[in-house]
Order: sequence, then C-alpha cells, then structure tokens
Amino acid sequence: MNLQKLTSADIKKMSYNEIIGLVRETNRTPGGSKSVAYITQFCGLKKGKKVLDIGTSTGITALELGQFAGCDVIGIDINETSLAEATQRAKDLKINNIVKFQKDDAMNLSFPDKSFDVIFCGNVTSLLADRNKALKEYNRVLKDTGFLAAIPMYYIKRPSRKLVSDVSAAIQVNIKPQYKEDWVTFFTKDLFEPFVIKDFKFDKLSKKKVDDFCNIILARPHLKKLSSDAKKTLDVVYREYMQLFRINLAHMGFSILVLKKANKNIDPELFTSTEV
Repeated sequence: MNLQKLTSADIKKMSYNEIIGLVRETNRTPGGSKSVAYITQFCGLKKGKKVLDIGTSTGITALELGQFAGCDVIGIDINETSLAEATQRAKDLKINNIVKFQKDDAMNLSFPDKSFDVIFCGNVTSLLADRNKALKEYNRVLKDTGFLAAIPMYYIKRPSRKLVSDVSAAIQVNIKPQYKEDWVTFFTKDLFEPFVIKDFKFDKLSKKKVDDFCNIILARPHLKKLSSDAKKTLDVVYREYMQLFRINLAHMGFSILVLKKANKNIDPELFTSTEV
C-alpha cells in the first residue's frame, strides 16, 4: 500500500479490517494470548503439528501458536496489506520457517483434503458471506483426528438496533445479533461435535483507556507518510471505530469452542460431565 497516495476519501471507504492493516494494529482473537494458550493446551499442539489460521489479519494468533507450541502454521486472509505486515512480523521474530502467510479464501480453500491437525477460525466465521460453505471447507481440510478451534463472539446483553447498524457499517458486513446457543448449534449441528467449551465476557473499558490506546497506534512512524488530510481523517475514523467497539463489546461475551469431527460410527456420549 502506497501511503503517500492515500486520500481522505480512500480512508473513509475502508472497513475496520482494512484500517487494521493500514495502522498495523495487533488484531487479537477474543481473549488474546490467554485464548491462544488454551487452544494450544486443549488441541495438544506441539512441534510437527500443522495448523491453519483462518482470517489471520496481521498474524498475531498464528505467530503465538508457532511460539507457544513450535508447530507449523499457515495464516490466511484476503487482505494483502495485513498479510504483508504478518509476514514481516514472522521474519522479525525469526519464526518465518514455521509460520507462513498467504492469500486465500476461507469459503474456497486451496489446500488438499485432510491437510491440517487443527483449524483455528477465531471469530472470523461470523464475518463470512457463506458461513455454511466455510464450515464444510474447514471439515474438508481437517484430518479425521484433528480439532476445529473457534472463538465466536455473541451478545449476552441485547443491543439496540442503532448499535447493530453502526457495527455493521464499520465492518461492512450486515450482522444480526447472535447468542451463544446460536453458535453452538451452528458448529455442532452436523459436521462437528463439542470437545471443550469455555465461556467468557468482555471487560468494560473506559473511554479514556481506549483513547490512550488510539494515541499509541496513531503515533506510529509509518503513518507520517500520509498526507495531512488523510492523517486527520484516519485519526477521526480510527477513534470512532474503537469507541464504537468499546460500547459494543460491553454487551458481549465469547466462548472457546474446541470441536472434533463427528463420527457417526460411534454412539454419542450419554453420561456427560461439567467442570466444577
């Protein structure tokens, strides 16, 4: 991306995901490093295991999976700017031999059948145009003994129509409020069955804390290449997005779902148990 050629109008047209690539934000999965550590543990990740990170953005989850477990990771995304940043981060950390990035479509994956031990899709499935097609693709490229790790976000407090509309505009995806039971049903209705489910809720943050974070991101040296008008627009747009998400996430929680392929030759588990 040639920052010097970006105009104020270009930035106004960008979705939040495109803005992430521009400012090089570390775009974490829900729960951040803690969630990645849980996934590493629950899926038994170690050296030699192969992982596909769907919707990797600027690559933090793929990089942490490689660092925590020493496994081979391929992170995919459709945003080339984000992928370039992710690739550079892998080089800087000197783990680009095991963590690699490429452009690919979650709904039409380029990999052969049964290529991966773990598919990590975070919350990205909620943003896809055809999530059912994506789920079939996850199943296709996952080994029979592999795990699908998802971290869907959902409302635990009913949002207003305006809030849903504003978030839809920010991410340029028409969303409708989803709840935990919606996501559990989606992931387990046919191709997969639950292995681990852990529930969390987002902490409420002050406006100042979010604004302080924005100050750090927007002060990054590479953004000085933007024209004065483009930089002013970016400052306004990025802060508006982040304050919107602060309000939205105060209504939300998420679950770490580790799922395994459904096996119709094995009877379903009758005497289930709950963590105490």
